Amino acid sequence: MRISERKLSLFLKRHHLILVSFLLALYSLHLALTYQKDVPRGYIVRQTLSAIVTPLERLILGTSSTVTGAWSHYVFLIGLNDENAELKKQVESLRSENDRLKEDVALNLRLRELFNYREAVPWHSTAAGIVAYDGGLWARTVTINKGASDGMVKDLAVISPEGVMGRVIEPGASTSTVLLAIDVRSDIDVFVERTRIKGVAEGNGADGLALKYIMLDDDVRVGDRILTSGITGIFPKGLVVGEISKIEKSKDNFFKTIEVRPAMRLSTLEEVSVVTDTGFYSRD
Repeated sequence: MRISERKLSLFLKRHHLILVSFLLALYSLHLALTYQKDVPRGYIVRQTLSAIVTPLERLILGTSSTVTGAWSHYVFLIGLNDENAELKKQVESLRSENDRLKEDVALNLRLRELFNYREAVPWHSTAAGIVAYDGGLWARTVTINKGASDGMVKDLAVISPEGVMGRVIEPGASTSTVLLAIDVRSDIDVFVERTRIKGVAEGNGADGLALKYIMLDDDVRVGDRILTSGITGIFPKGLVVGEISKIEKSKDNFFKTIEVRPAMRLSTLEEVSVVTDTGFYSRD
């Protein structure tokens, strides 16, 4: 309620007796004047009442307008809140759908790259997905979603377009355990791409490999790529194992101590290719 309306209300409460007396006097005056023809019947009363009632009418209408406006505003806000809640749900749904589509696109690109790689190499392979990691103190292994029912056997090479990942060591019925190249039990016959010097890449049990049996006078440098030699028949020849990251003179003064950074980022790998036949022949 506005200030002027509040004052009018207080005025009516305080002076209601005076107002009643005034109205009675007004009515008496009306009776006394009605005999005069030049004054219409009830004219004085109507005019006086109009002057008194009009402010009251405005007050009541103003208050009603205020209440109606407030209620309408309240109803509008409730509707707006409901609409906002519904829009938020739609936005969250669209965001989830967008994330899913992005993941589907990324998966499709990875699988296409893996398929193109399989088509480009002269050996048979099958795609597999990584379903579990084991980064324990004594083991560095992963589990893939292909097993004996899919043709998995021990010592099949597991690779990707980036290079060597490891080999199958325990095929199960529907899954298989893969020994990673960085595991201390892993050793891969390799050679230095630039100079063709041969050695063995052994896992260090952490996140890298060591290149063994490289003599002090052998020509190797930091940045040289290390490739599979294909001697044992497990890994096809020419796959990237990693690159030399550090070279030091060993304590026996006979061999060099060489660290190798793996070609693959195992922590981000999701799909791999399992080599099922390394024979160099044309496909059907």
